[in-house]
Amino acid sequence: MKVQVNITNSNKAGPTTSPIDATVGPADTVLNVQELIASVTKTFSFPDQKLLFNGKVLPSAKRLSDCGVKEGDVIEFVFEASEQTLVKQLSDLLGKQAVSPEELGLLYSYRYANSFEDALKALGHADAELRGFLESQKCFSFQGDLVKLVQATEKVLQPLVALSTINEDKVHRKIEVTVSVEVHVPGKSPEVLSHDDDDDEDSYMRLEASETVARSKEIIAASEQMPFPDRDLWLGEQKLKDDVSLDDAGVKNGALLVLVVHASEASLASQLEKLLSERVGLSPSELGLHYCQRFGTPVGQALRTLGLHSNLGRFLEGHSQFSITGGCVTLANGPKLITPPSEQEVLDYVIDQVCEASFLSVDHVEKGSADDKVGATIFINGLPPSCQAPLLQALQKAVCSALEALRDDKKSIESARAEGDLVQVQMEGSQMVSIRLAPASPSFQ
Repeated sequence: MKVQVNITNSNKAGPTTSPIDATVGPADTVLNVQELIASVTKTFSFPDQKLLFNGKVLPSAKRLSDCGVKEGDVIEFVFEASEQTLVKQLSDLLGKQAVSPEELGLLYSYRYANSFEDALKALGHADAELRGFLESQKCFSFQGDLVKLVQATEKVLQPLVALSTINEDKVHRKIEVTVSVEVHVPGKSPEVLSHDDDDDEDSYMRLEASETVARSKEIIAASEQMPFPDRDLWLGEQKLKDDVSLDDAGVKNGALLVLVVHASEASLASQLEKLLSERVGLSPSELGLHYCQRFGTPVGQALRTLGLHSNLGRFLEGHSQFSITGGCVTLANGPKLITPPSEQEVLDYVIDQVCEASFLSVDHVEKGSADDKVGATIFINGLPPSCQAPLLQALQKAVCSALEALRDDKKSIESARAEGDLVQVQMEGSQMVSIRLAPASPSFQ
């Protein structure tokens, strides 16, 4: 059946583009249709996408027929996009490294499955280019042909202190709030989460007034990469109840919300136990990847939040419910796996660091044979079918930069550099490990 789709950026008044016609099936889920429209409109990179029908947000897991959508009906595809969103995404990709605009554009396409130019077009900047956008933002600076981040993204958002007028559409009304995150760890003083050495410890968010407090806590925690589930949301001296909406709780435009996160080693260990209980056993790197995929935060960051060393293996060794044998992690009371050869431990360590130190979507890893110069090949999801070589080169440089940044923390890595199609990691004691990045074949994706 055919339906008409109105495309709306919630940060703008009125439709963003002309309506489009979409052919869908009654049994298609809302999520499938939403992804189809995002693909057609090239808005994959923007958050908070949703479908509305007759002014109501459709549950993503429901079928269109269950929502009452019929042939010829009109639905609305709403996404939230702004220049601040793009600045935050580029800043996250850059981190502390300096790269060329071309490499940054390739990394953006890989991370968000959308070119940066298409993202700008969705904002109405049809003729804009990445370099011009970077030069127009004060938080980026150029050194020759390389661009780097010179201040935290939150500083860019400071003008939002003078809060703009919010459209009072009761169906999906946005409220703009200031958010502060306070982390409580047993045995430590409460700590207010800061943003990349910025003196301004608060950030600004736009939330749906109709969202429940429970869902709002999840959104804020995901934005701040706080994976610990024990959380409270405070408005002044009032702790908000999970089952009420922000509107009913009295949260207004310009309000200050404080997310109090209760983080503990026991909570992290419980999350890791849950992941392991679903599988026979995993290497520390694989367990870290599953953790990041499930909770949206690198496990090393969760460990640093607790004030611990960011090495997952060290954490696991300190908790009796886990058993590590030959580089494989199992539950102490669960089935044991065969110990791999000890000569593979160094290679496993490097693979672990490559996976932990980058945002790569790893499909699987294949280790080389005894006479192979390549220790292992890491197969990456999400690469386009064409023009893969320049993107792989950009990913190699990004991995090397991430590993170089870990040298002070992980003393066994002396250097990392890209040579040809390999990432060469120099270990202490003059031991070199070679890793190749390659696209995952269609059979694995």
